[in-house]
Amino acid sequence: MPDPIKPLRVLVSEGSSTSAREAVTILGLSGHHIEVCDPSPWCLSRFSDFVRKFHRCPGLRDDPAGYLAFVERLLADGKFDVLLPTHEQGFLFARVGQRIADRTGIALPSFESYRQAHSKAGFSRLLDRLKLPQPSTRIVTSAQAVRETIRFPAV
Repeated sequence: MPDPIKPLRVLVSEGSSTSAREAVTILGLSGHHIEVCDPSPWCLSRFSDFVRKFHRCPGLRDDPAGYLAFVERLLADGKFDVLLPTHEQGFLFARVGQRIADRTGIALPSFESYRQAHSKAGFSRLLDRLKLPQPSTRIVTSAQAVRETIRFPAV
């Protein structure tokens, strides 16, 4: 008979999004120990029965250095097996990649890959290279080019 899987201790990087809430539910139903950090004491995930501990942290938007230092302090004692970034926090963690990877398990693309995917122009170019469909796209670099290009509806 196979050994049962040992529950992981997971730190979720934010708790306000529905993505984080879904991750908490899936991990919790699998028996993992979950803790969440978020600047809002009223974040959605905090109220899940699966969250064992909530950590109020600085906001990534307002204080990225403070947020990163806070997460690194949580990881420093080695009590987490995995850091799970659910949104733009992954972009920050990819920037300091090895510092995080030395402390806990994390799966992230490179910072450059994140940067490309977060840029609308970079993502469009990536889709072109991969020959994947996308809405009609033209990258413009001036106000005049916008006036010459725009056809409604436009984003």
